Amino acid sequence: MSVPIPIQHIRDHYDRLSTYYRTLWGVHLHHGYWEDNEPQSVAQVNLVRKLAELAELCPSMHILDVGCGLGGSSLWLAENLEATVVGLTLSEVQARMAHTEAMRSGLEGRVSFHLGDARHLPFAAGRFDVVWIIECSEHVEDKQSFLAGCSRVLRIGGKLAICAWLKADGLSREEEEAFIEPVCGGFLCPSLETMNNYRRWMEESGFTVLHALDITPRVEKTWTVCTKIVQRPEVKLLLQLGDESILNFVNAFEAIRKAYAQRKMLYGMMVAEKR
Repeated sequence: MSVPIPIQHIRDHYDRLSTYYRTLWGVHLHHGYWEDNEPQSVAQVNLVRKLAELAELCPSMHILDVGCGLGGSSLWLAENLEATVVGLTLSEVQARMAHTEAMRSGLEGRVSFHLGDARHLPFAAGRFDVVWIIECSEHVEDKQSFLAGCSRVLRIGGKLAICAWLKADGLSREEEEAFIEPVCGGFLCPSLETMNNYRRWMEESGFTVLHALDITPRVEKTWTVCTKIVQRPEVKLLLQLGDESILNFVNAFEAIRKAYAQRKMLYGMMVAEKR
C-alpha cells in the first residue's frame, strides 16, 4: 500500500534536522555495514566501499549521487575514485552543508551539489557513467518511473548502484500493517517494495541486473546504535523541544529494528547495467 507524502514534508524534515544528523551521525546519513565490531563511522564508510566494489566502479567516472544528503558518498567517491560527482538533494540546507564539507576537504573542484527532485532528474540523457542511490528511493512513491528516469540519464553500459530498504515477499495485509507501515510513517516513505519488484522494474527500464543482495544481517546493527544515540542527554533535550514529526521519526527506530529482526523488512544492495 502506497501513502502519498507531499514532497514539501520531506524537504522540511531534512531542512530542519540535517544539522542534528550531522552532529550525531556524521556526513553519511545511511546504514552502516558491519564486518566485525568496528565503530559506526567505519561501518558507514564500509557500506559505500562495498557498493562501489560490487558495481566495479573505475577511476575518473562521472557519477550522479541521487539523494546525496550531506554529501558523504559524493565526497568519498571523489576522493577515493577521483570521480567527478554531482550530488542531488531536495534540501537547501543539505546542499549548503555538503558544499561546505567539499570545500573543507579540498574537493570542490570534483564535486558539486544541486537542488532537485529525484522524481524528475534535471539532467540530459546519457550524461552519467553511474547513478548512485543510497536510501533515497524509499521517499519516492512511483519507484518504477524513478528507475526509468535513472536509466535515461545513464550512458549505454552505465551502472546503477543502489541500496534500498525493502519489504519481504509475500507479506500479509496484517504483517504490512504491523511491521512496514510504522516504518513508512516515521521515515516519510510512501511505501517499501520487494527486491523482486526492484529487479523487474530495472529490467523493464533497460537494465541488466548484475547483483541483488540481501545484506540485512550486516546492516541491522544500525538501529541498536541509533537507539543508544537517542538516549544521550542532548538528544533527549531535542526530543522534548521537538514537534510530533520528530517524535514519530524517533519512535520508528524501534519499529525498524523489530521489522528487521522478524525479517519482514530487508536491506538490499543492487547493481544493474544499462543495456
